[in-house]
Amino acid sequence: MVVAASIVVFLLTRLFTDPVDFVVPLEATEEERAAREAELGFDRPIIVQFGDYIAGLARGDFGESLWQPGRSTIDIIGQTLPKTLLLVAAGMTLAIALALPIGMIAAIRPGGLLDRLLVTLSLAGLSMPQFFVGLMLIIIFAVRLDWLPVGGYGDPSQLVLPAVALALPALGRLTMVVRSAMIDELNSQYVKAARAKGMARRTVIAKHALRNAGVQVLTMSGWEVTRALAGFTVVVEKVFAWPGFGLFALEAIQRRDLFLLSTIVLVASILVVVVNVVVDILYKWVDPRITLS
Repeated sequence: MVVAASIVVFLLTRLFTDPVDFVVPLEATEEERAAREAELGFDRPIIVQFGDYIAGLARGDFGESLWQPGRSTIDIIGQTLPKTLLLVAAGMTLAIALALPIGMIAAIRPGGLLDRLLVTLSLAGLSMPQFFVGLMLIIIFAVRLDWLPVGGYGDPSQLVLPAVALALPALGRLTMVVRSAMIDELNSQYVKAARAKGMARRTVIAKHALRNAGVQVLTMSGWEVTRALAGFTVVVEKVFAWPGFGLFALEAIQRRDLFLLSTIVLVASILVVVVNVVVDILYKWVDPRITLS
């Protein structure tokens, strides 16, 4: 997957567009274009460019930013990526921590009043656009109540509202998955047998049903993390002026920095692969019957 992403990024920045168009003014002469093309190395055969590109990736050289000349794209990402990882970690931890108990409570009496209420709230949470959620959080908690700052980065209190805005849609989806998985497990024969033997409901739910439902919950949690890392933090970062990975992707687009944008895409694809591998490894811990091949 990483190799495929590397090739796609190279093709997008070399074959399907002319990077020189992004770095020279529209009124530039042919001589100026040719000089800039030679300076960037785009006048060489495409196979030579591809070899240099792969060699650069192998030694950690992702190229220089067109927006900030002389500065490595990987250095820019190195400053912004930790901020996005912090936001994703806070948001997904909040979503998972709340989805597990809410989903289990809803599954205990499916179709009951509490179940219908929790399902309705979950569907409402995942249906609202993140920019709307973010703006409502700002209006209520930052403007009206003045409890938290509007946005920015640096103080722990500035993390609260972006994390909640990122967590709410994920919370709704995870709650529905936990509820569905727990209903299936609670209706299974082994749970009925355990209850018939006198085992307490709380013990059956915590030690047996939840663990067996863990694979589905883990799969959905991994998907939510990869979804956030693949670009769905952009809206939240923009609304709250959070200087993260996604916000710089928007800057790269607006400033026509094709090299920085391609490095962002490549790093995001690597993160997605890493998260998927970690989730596959955790499957074995959740369910020892699973074998890793």
